Amino acid sequence: MTFSLFNSFKVFISGTKSECRKVLQTILKNRRLCSLLSPFFTPNATPAEFIQLYEKVVKFLSEDNSDMIFMLLTKFDLKQWLNATKPPLSDRTRLLESIHLALTAWGLEPDEDILMPFNLFCKHWTYLLLYQFPDQYSDILRLLMQSSAEQLLSPECWKATLRALGCCVPGCQQGAASAETTVLQSSPDVLLSDKQVMETIHWLSNFFYKLRLSTLDFKSFGLFSKWSPYMADMKTLLGYLVKRLLDSEMACLAQDPSASSKTVLRSLHSVIVQLFKPWILVLEDNESSQRHYPWLESDSVVASSIVQLFTDCIDSLHQSFKDKLLPGDDGALRLHLMHYCEACTAPKMPEFILYAFHSAYQKLPWRDLHPDQMLMEAFFKVERGSPKSCFLFLGSVLCDVNWVSVLSDAWSPSPPPETRSMIVCLLFMMILLAKEDQLVDQTDSPLLTLLGQTSSLSWHLVDIVSYQSVLGYFSSHYQPSVILAKESSAELIVKLLKVSAGLSVPTDSQKHLDAVPKCQAFTHQMVQFLISLEQNGKITLAVLEQEMCKLLDDIIVFKPPDLDSQTRHMALSSLFMEVLMMMNNATIPTAEFLRGSIQTWIGQKVHGLVVLPLLTATCQSLASVRHMAETTEACITAYFKEGSLNQNLGWGPILVSLQVPELTIEEFLQECLSLGSYLTLYVYLLQCLNSEQTLRNEMKVLLLLSQWLEQVYPSSTQEEAKLFLWWHQVLQLSLVQTEQNDSVLTESVIRILLTLQGRQSLLAEERLSSGILRAIGLGRKSPLSNRFRVAARGMAAFLSVQVPAKDQIRLKPGSELHLTLKAQQVSKKLCG
Repeated sequence: MTFSLFNSFKVFISGTKSECRKVLQTILKNRRLCSLLSPFFTPNATPAEFIQLYEKVVKFLSEDNSDMIFMLLTKFDLKQWLNATKPPLSDRTRLLESIHLALTAWGLEPDEDILMPFNLFCKHWTYLLLYQFPDQYSDILRLLMQSSAEQLLSPECWKATLRALGCCVPGCQQGAASAETTVLQSSPDVLLSDKQVMETIHWLSNFFYKLRLSTLDFKSFGLFSKWSPYMADMKTLLGYLVKRLLDSEMACLAQDPSASSKTVLRSLHSVIVQLFKPWILVLEDNESSQRHYPWLESDSVVASSIVQLFTDCIDSLHQSFKDKLLPGDDGALRLHLMHYCEACTAPKMPEFILYAFHSAYQKLPWRDLHPDQMLMEAFFKVERGSPKSCFLFLGSVLCDVNWVSVLSDAWSPSPPPETRSMIVCLLFMMILLAKEDQLVDQTDSPLLTLLGQTSSLSWHLVDIVSYQSVLGYFSSHYQPSVILAKESSAELIVKLLKVSAGLSVPTDSQKHLDAVPKCQAFTHQMVQFLISLEQNGKITLAVLEQEMCKLLDDIIVFKPPDLDSQTRHMALSSLFMEVLMMMNNATIPTAEFLRGSIQTWIGQKVHGLVVLPLLTATCQSLASVRHMAETTEACITAYFKEGSLNQNLGWGPILVSLQVPELTIEEFLQECLSLGSYLTLYVYLLQCLNSEQTLRNEMKVLLLLSQWLEQVYPSSTQEEAKLFLWWHQVLQLSLVQTEQNDSVLTESVIRILLTLQGRQSLLAEERLSSGILRAIGLGRKSPLSNRFRVAARGMAAFLSVQVPAKDQIRLKPGSELHLTLKAQQVSKKLCG
């Protein structure tokens, strides 16, 4: 009987248009008949009612009748209906909405019991998408996005759609295990044209931008809180669209050589930014001007994956264009970094958002970046007003740049102004960053690598105004102890300042702009730090001496460019003055120690013409007259050091270089007398003689010299030798005065010579005493050397012969010689 009934249904019902609706109604009213009647349900037999029948099935969707729905759906041969009836777009849209209703009815996570009908709906969804593509593409895209925004669709709908469009990655080919045989496989052909790709990108950009600002939840929490179930597929879609966009634009560029790569790059970068903007950037409400952050900290993991995708897109953009731009053109990395500075560095930007940006962006090939002045100004703006992490990230990125290549124009004879500005920016940047431990302590720190390239960079273009600004920042943001620190970063930053000043450069390098004032500024800053350390008790005398000597060593090897000898002298003198000022500001014990250190350094390191600027600096800078007297003597002594004798220097350069301040001259001369600074006094006498070449002035100098001779008593062999200059000068000036045949002058000269003879006789004695003790040979032994005492005795004997009496003087060697008793005694004593 059952067999007969089956045959009857097959003959009279199956394939009959009028019976199809009745069969469906019967099944829907009595689900138990479904297995019996469903084989005779043939909706394709009634093409006109196909959509209505489909809608009736959808209306009966529920979780407890999934088997019935599945059996009914299998009877709808959608592909055959489409090909046979070629329904108009309106009918297909109606059917699409019905399918969409079915897919959303089961929500985000359909139960396993309904996966079979669910997958059939997905299959029908993709059939409509592919039929006469792209008729339904915009509708499907709209429905897909709108329903996902409310989490009404399963991610499997996304996977089916992406496979149909041919834009899925291998990972999304799988889907649910039960759907492998029912879901449409990836389309082998590219469905979306280049134009449709661009339209899709613009549509998605606008859709998500409006969505982000549509509700308070999206404004407050961002998109990820609702979209996290779909993000894997969303990343696939966005990545595919960007890849297609880049491929098409690169193909167009290859076909049109006249097209501007720079313009195309800017356009593509803007498109990519707009595509990702609703997801990862802060948006501002036009009405309230309130800033809305892109995600909550709880969504950081999924948000970071989108940030990474955006980063990968920027990297692809860079790789596509890096060989198509001219040097100095705005590359993708430069555009990206400028966008970062503008969009991601607001003062109150949450750190968890910045961490996601920095972690992803750090991996870009920043060595290819070609910064310009605008980018550097953006960096300085970030340093002044953005979160510290932004400053550190930008600093790390800029340290990775190949600055030698960026500044290659600096070595040309006429470097462009932009290059000059960039080298100043680089110097500022390195000073700003070198104090950051986080950058210094990185493994293979790019900052230390950059600081290590100091000698290879073109610091000669740094002008004095910029250099002073750099030093101002250095002075206010670094501890004075930085100049003593042994860490590589501290040593390198001091070296950087020194090299950029031009104080330590190879002789064949470029000539520095404003070399002298820059070196003076550097030396001044180092001295200020040393003074601060000394005043606060944070430096030992030995280290202070060492650092001071380093500065002095740098000065004597410094060669100011293109200066005449006088200008060069004053330039070096100004540098020495900066160092000597250390003695003025130090405590008394420290100043005394440094005085000895400087004299030792002079004796060991300088001689000849090199010492002249230091001599001038000593007179113009030292506040202590005593220190001035001792140091000038050391300088003059070093000037005539044995190694410089072959230069035939003479006294002329010394006379010009010694510049004793007028206000302290008397005190200075007295200190020189008490300290034994006989060379300094001798130079002063020569200056007096040169200042007024008259007999009157020469007599005045002779009288002054005679007074000094009565006051001095040499305390060392060096001082002994210096007195010979004085004695010679007395004889020379005396001879000039006596040649005038003026009895008054001659009488004065005789008195001076007799005084000198008496003083020399005293110096020649073996014992220091007077009166009876000296007569009987008692008294302390003379500290003077035998050689000097013999010379003094000889001079005394000579004068006793030449000036036999208070009113007589022998001027000509051929005149008759009459030895007085005193002269005979002196001569006999000399010979004995």
